[in-house]
Amino acid sequence: MQEVRVLNGFHLKLIALCTMFIDHMGATLFPGALWLRCVGRLAFPIFCFLIAEGCVYTRERKKYAARLLVFAVLSEIPFNLMSRSAVWDIHHQNVLWTLLAGALVCWLMDWALKKRTASSFVLTGAAMVAAFCLLELADTDYGGWGMLLVAVFYAVRRTPNGPTVKMAAQALGLAVFAVGVMNGRVITIELWALASLLPIWLYNGRRGFSPKAVQYGFYAFYPVHILILSLIAMYR
Repeated sequence: MQEVRVLNGFHLKLIALCTMFIDHMGATLFPGALWLRCVGRLAFPIFCFLIAEGCVYTRERKKYAARLLVFAVLSEIPFNLMSRSAVWDIHHQNVLWTLLAGALVCWLMDWALKKRTASSFVLTGAAMVAAFCLLELADTDYGGWGMLLVAVFYAVRRTPNGPTVKMAAQALGLAVFAVGVMNGRVITIELWALASLLPIWLYNGRRGFSPKAVQYGFYAFYPVHILILSLIAMYR
């Protein structure tokens, strides 16, 4: 299995960025092209997987969380323009808040596993429930289900189980996520998210090309591209 794992972290980021861009083109410029939104379903699970990997490897958790927080704030106006055609909107928040919550929950899980006390597990469970409810109330992109998907990828990553068990757990977690974000709809494009498992399973565990400029470039791509697409959609 190892020899076919040809994708590193840089490759996964490129795939996630490209599919996200395609998705947002469909949301802003070509709303009738459903296939663009289907392709775009691959992006979020890959980002969740990358956040989980980042939580495993980073030694500077405060800086990692701070970057997510800063870009979440910077992305709000571009996101509002894309989702509501307004500069200010309190009813729907961008996806970086979901990913930030996912990272914080991962570290809380890590803390509970190190403590291994009943109170730490209860506190972690209560915090996860509270975070889920808060994200759903704030209506962040992918909400509490997105946070849980990050947690699933992180939990699978930290378990000593073999690759077959881990792949099955990832598939199950992603299927639950896809059903969860349906919000009661019978027909949804979210099931296309399962296709993201292919590049995830081809990941070889290596970071790949990742100088500081590239790292910040990936973060900046989110608010910049949705701002450009939104302005084109508004004034074309």
